[in-house]
Amino acid sequence: MGHVIEPASSGRAKCRGCGEKIDKGVLRFGERAPNPFGEGEATYWFHLTCAACRRPDEFLTVEQPEMDPKVRLMAEAGRDHYRLARIRRAERAPSGRAKCRHCREAIPAGSWRIALEIWEEARFSPMGFIHMSCSKDYFGTADILPRIKHFTPGLSPADLGEIADLLGNSSE
Repeated sequence: MGHVIEPASSGRAKCRGCGEKIDKGVLRFGERAPNPFGEGEATYWFHLTCAACRRPDEFLTVEQPEMDPKVRLMAEAGRDHYRLARIRRAERAPSGRAKCRHCREAIPAGSWRIALEIWEEARFSPMGFIHMSCSKDYFGTADILPRIKHFTPGLSPADLGEIADLLGNSSE
């Protein structure tokens, strides 16, 4: 039962990390695990970058000589800082009811927050939110902007600049 990296054969599979379609012929990561609903094994498909960000330990077990060094670095950072794999997206808080998982304070309506998910029972489950300002202490690193950009593709350059400022990074 080994994990694989292979070209997508049909283009029907969706990535477990971002929810988008994996186009035919694009390299994808397949995490193989015992089937939770029956006999045999199940394969969970991810884009390579999504796998590196969301399932770094499993991703690093597969040797791929042509691996993009940036993808490998993202996976290694995820292995070193295990909470990085929880990043789902950046969003503005629609209400002031959610509390930060790090500082336990309310996240004000309209402020930027990071949505978190955790892998359990063969799927990602929501697990709450954190303030942008709490991210360095929560994740153990300040280098999360590339992950936020990847998992929140609809962010405008102005939004990215605002998020970079909140994270203490220079705008890219």
